[in-house]
Amino acid sequence: MTLNEKTLNKWEKSSFTPLNAVQRQAILERFATEPEPYEWTEQDIWVQIRNYLACGDFVKNTQDNI
Repeated sequence: MTLNEKTLNKWEKSSFTPLNAVQRQAILERFATEPEPYEWTEQDIWVQIRNYLACGDFVKNTQDNI
């Protein structure tokens, strides 16, 4: 699964979580493509977005957490 502007807008509205331009850009850059040879799941994306908003960083890419 990848994330696009439309999906991010829907999530932002449904979660009542306003994003600023910097956050939107970082999130879209991170999830616009799949991390070959792996694939993002919906849960991966939403958990990492919550982590990013809480602490300012995504979970680091390692073999164990992709």
